[in-house]
Amino acid sequence: MMMKVLPILLVACLSAACDSSQAPQKADPPETGQPAPGPDPVRIPPAAPTVVLPAPESLVGEYRIAGIDGEPLNADFGIALSIDAETLGFDARCAGFAWEYSYRDGALETKRAASINPPIDGRPPPVCAVAVAPQQRDLGIALDNVTRAGRTPENGILLTGGGHSVTLFSQ
Repeated sequence: MMMKVLPILLVACLSAACDSSQAPQKADPPETGQPAPGPDPVRIPPAAPTVVLPAPESLVGEYRIAGIDGEPLNADFGIALSIDAETLGFDARCAGFAWEYSYRDGALETKRAASINPPIDGRPPPVCAVAVAPQQRDLGIALDNVTRAGRTPENGILLTGGGHSVTLFSQ
């Protein structure tokens, strides 16, 4: 008799182990009209707080252009920006790369300077026959639009405004 009972018990045990109806069930989520939540999302640590650095007291100085519109200056030449008490510009100024500006407490306003090549003794000014690189053109457009100046964490100066930016580092 033991021989007949053993296979029956074995089949009963296997059947109970394989029957999912015997396993505990999770409660169905309440009907909310939205899909059931998936697995827990990956936890991303919160971003470091943004460091707000004070605006520089003055912009006067000699700078190298490190970036234009959030991209590093990608050229086989450098561009130097000179800023004095009233104007800012870069070579070739005769091509129109000169601005008058006002600056106070981080607020910056630029305006293209009048021609730096005024007529001489009633004769037309000399011609400025220089090639203008795309990076110089982009820098000119950015400087036409900037409205704010601030410091970067790397101690550079960031000019921003109108969807443009210029990153400067002292020379």
